[in-house]
Amino acid sequence: MMYDDALLEKLVSRADDEDCETSLPITIMVGGVIITGAILPRDEWLRQHMSLLSEKSSLTAFAKDFAADMLRHEPETTHIHLTWARIVTGGPAVPIDDYGLLRVPLSEVGAWTIGDLNPIG
Repeated sequence: MMYDDALLEKLVSRADDEDCETSLPITIMVGGVIITGAILPRDEWLRQHMSLLSEKSSLTAFAKDFAADMLRHEPETTHIHLTWARIVTGGPAVPIDDYGLLRVPLSEVGAWTIGDLNPIG
């Protein structure tokens, strides 16, 4: 599948393929919303979600199926996975959730820059 931004796809693909010791800070715009965070390799994003799902014993089996389905259906880079994701507003950035884990289709990213936006003031 082709995306409008081959450079972003290559950047995310490289993060997914490598064992990244450090996260790459990035800011993206999705549908007019500015989101800042750090790129997380897909496998690590998946591992963290499996861990969260497995915390509830009733969801342990689902967590395993979730991972298997995701790996089977996504052999290529189609999404950017973030950690420490926050929505940037006119005031303090708003966390996505307690974990800041976010998955966004690359085709939905309208703009991006390397770096984490921290509001001044």
